[in-house]
Amino acid sequence: MMPQFDEIQRRGLAVRTVAEDGALAPRIGALSDSIWPRFVVEAHTPRNHPYPADWPGIFARWPQYQFGLLDQDTDELVGAAHALSFAWDGADADLPDFGWDWAMWQGKQDYLAGATPHTMCALSITVDPRYRGQGLSTLLVSIMRDATARAGFTRLLAPVRPTLKHRYPITPMAVYANWRNQRGEPLDPWMRVHARLGATIAKPCDKSMNLAGSVADWESWAEIPFPTSGAYIFPGLFAPVVIDRESDEGVYVEPNVWMVHDVSA
Repeated sequence: MMPQFDEIQRRGLAVRTVAEDGALAPRIGALSDSIWPRFVVEAHTPRNHPYPADWPGIFARWPQYQFGLLDQDTDELVGAAHALSFAWDGADADLPDFGWDWAMWQGKQDYLAGATPHTMCALSITVDPRYRGQGLSTLLVSIMRDATARAGFTRLLAPVRPTLKHRYPITPMAVYANWRNQRGEPLDPWMRVHARLGATIAKPCDKSMNLAGSVADWESWAEIPFPTSGAYIFPGLFAPVVIDRESDEGVYVEPNVWMVHDVSA
């Protein structure tokens, strides 16, 4: 029984996976689409990128690691967590700079090759805004930690997307990730959630999420014009988006932070 089971029940919640309830997949997708920035959910992988992401594929390949957190009385979806497993078992220091994109690509390659997985990797957590501030993100990370241990793995990797990095878009992630509050914890609240559950910071992954769209796409997402080619910042970005009007493409390379949960205990 997962350690947080009593807490989940006390709150009147239930956990189901897509493997247990296939109808959860579109519900989780709708929740994510309604909350995540449009440039995240509507963009595509840049041309010739070495690690093309396949987000829809995670539901088919690892349905047992796609979790829905639901209200027991109403069956309302209040949150979701996503993870995958892969065969990679290298040192924390060797985690790649491509982060989130690499994790999905590597997981897919290992899955198709039938390779034995050794490690779990968290991909995202989403909580309905009406239920934020209640510790549900912590519960969802705990659920992924428990799934990691149950699968017989000792590590849960996470290319963490820091909540407040968009307020400091020109600050390098290597600097931001080391900022601390007065208690010596990570200044960023999402990194702090992971740290309080035992995760350690391994390294930044400065090319974690690579997103592309036409100039018109980016102007729609940003709600401002981009009259000339160049680097631009708008609310929500962790780093500048580079607009190339000649090729009609804007590319955004988002930095994240690798954090590692040791669940061997």
